[in-house]
Amino acid sequence: MKKILSTSLLVAAMAVAFTGCLKDKGFDNHTYGINDPDTQPPGVGFPVGSNAKNDFGLDVTTSAQSVNGMVYVNIESGNPASSDVHVTLTNNTTALLAAYNAANGTSIQPMPTAIWSVPTALTISAGTRNTQGSLIITNTTGLNPNIQYAVGLTISAVDGGYKIADNLKNLFIVFGVKNAYDGKYNLRGRFHHPSGANPPGNFTTTVELHTTGPNTVKIYWPLIGLFASPMVFGGGLSWFGSQEPEITVNTATNKVTVTNSFPGGLVYAMSANGFGSSPYDHRWDPVFKTFYASWGYNLGAGGLYGGNGSASRMWEDTLIRTGPR
Repeated sequence: MKKILSTSLLVAAMAVAFTGCLKDKGFDNHTYGINDPDTQPPGVGFPVGSNAKNDFGLDVTTSAQSVNGMVYVNIESGNPASSDVHVTLTNNTTALLAAYNAANGTSIQPMPTAIWSVPTALTISAGTRNTQGSLIITNTTGLNPNIQYAVGLTISAVDGGYKIADNLKNLFIVFGVKNAYDGKYNLRGRFHHPSGANPPGNFTTTVELHTTGPNTVKIYWPLIGLFASPMVFGGGLSWFGSQEPEITVNTATNKVTVTNSFPGGLVYAMSANGFGSSPYDHRWDPVFKTFYASWGYNLGAGGLYGGNGSASRMWEDTLIRTGPR
């Protein structure tokens, strides 16, 4: 069986696959898709199987989580099935994971088989061109947020005269585990810059906290829009270069500290008083899911803001969780 021609053309083919029976001139002319569908049996495959891996973030919870839209199988043809098509799936995690780790120099681990399940038999009903099954992940509290886990599936059989598309028969999913602090947050804060007012006033924006360990999260600005020239770092945006604020929670006390995780970057210190005269309580409030933290760098001992000339900076942030990311 001839393979799909290119990734870019596959995207166009997938658009047709997901829209049902829309007429598609490019497919009819054999510009993309399985070549010569008029003379060869149509193929069946995972549309996202063309990706080397497919990423999915899991919450840390004892409740079951459903992974939808991944275990999606379709007929690589412009025509719907004339009768039911039965597709058999096989757990092929060991082989697919070994191949991926070897090719990419990674150390992804297999998802423990005791906590995941997926239908091994799917049916593309007559008159349709696709079907999907839910991959269910149960209790994730035993997973390590510092480790990535994988599930690999292979289409091992299909009936009705259809063929298994060689380059779409495998599905490789890599899971990252999000800790309890991961999510979207409304940031309300103040910032001290020695060249301006002390402080310049309150600001509010939307940020995300991304899991970096069992009890650590990194602040990520998906839409900064507050300063004219934001600096890029680690896939995110910051107000200044060489800074990646990372919050660590003491799970016994809910007290927090903020460090700069940027390699070789500026060293943060926790501000003793914030922007007030009373000792500042750096903490995580698990009831209201809110962080309170004040930190900076080159914070001198004197002055309300730890004045140390033009080098000092300080933030005082309240981060209120609004939901998962």
